[in-house]
Amino acid sequence: MTRKSVVLSFVVIAAALGVLGYLGYLMLYKDALVVRPPDYCPTGTWAQVKEGFAVPGHTAILIDTSNEIPAEDAELAFQAIENWTREAPFLQRLSIYALPASAGAPAVRSYGSWCIPKDGEKANLIYENPVYVEAQFRRFLATAQDIFQKLVDRDEAAQSPIVETMAGLVRLNDDLDSVILVSDMLQNTDLWSHYTMEGDSLGTSSECRRIAGGAQLLEAVHVYYIHRSLPEIQAPEWPDAWWARCLGGVRATMLN
Repeated sequence: MTRKSVVLSFVVIAAALGVLGYLGYLMLYKDALVVRPPDYCPTGTWAQVKEGFAVPGHTAILIDTSNEIPAEDAELAFQAIENWTREAPFLQRLSIYALPASAGAPAVRSYGSWCIPKDGEKANLIYENPVYVEAQFRRFLATAQDIFQKLVDRDEAAQSPIVETMAGLVRLNDDLDSVILVSDMLQNTDLWSHYTMEGDSLGTSSECRRIAGGAQLLEAVHVYYIHRSLPEIQAPEWPDAWWARCLGGVRATMLN
């Protein structure tokens, strides 16, 4: 074999090894990008860090079953939540909570937390196959809907500590930037009651400041508003004047 053919063989082998190495790198890179069940959250792999994959914020879904949630409202509320999640930022953390039975109940319980595996340019970078992306999203929704339905079926409670629970969630989660509520928004504790229009004004102001005026400021509160046919105490739309004062500059919207 001539010197020239030896050199040529070496170049061919080196090129082949280079291509194989590059393909191997791409495969490892793609695998390191993937966010996986059960929570679909980035784990800080080198590829995720390189692409800037991080949880952009945290949304708490709070289900208020202090009064019965009619089946039609339950169905429409979850559809509104699904629509919201489709528009949410990629990998936004979503946690589901139940409103405690009273203001003095133990700390609010989380029923699960996930990062939303949405579609879009970044999701395509991870998954490439849009059918797979949708399948992952549907799997995520099915889990959330199962928990949602179990919460909706809970027994009614004597109190509705909405303000106290929201303030507690802000204290518990330093990354919380928004809340979704399925509720009639009729606060009913010693702190304040929409039913009697009486309460502890100093205590209310303190809790409202924790929600809207502390070091950590909620950006938005979205409500699927359950109408109770109680025009004497429940405003036709939310936020009413009381909630507008409590939430201050926080963006407040209705999902229905």
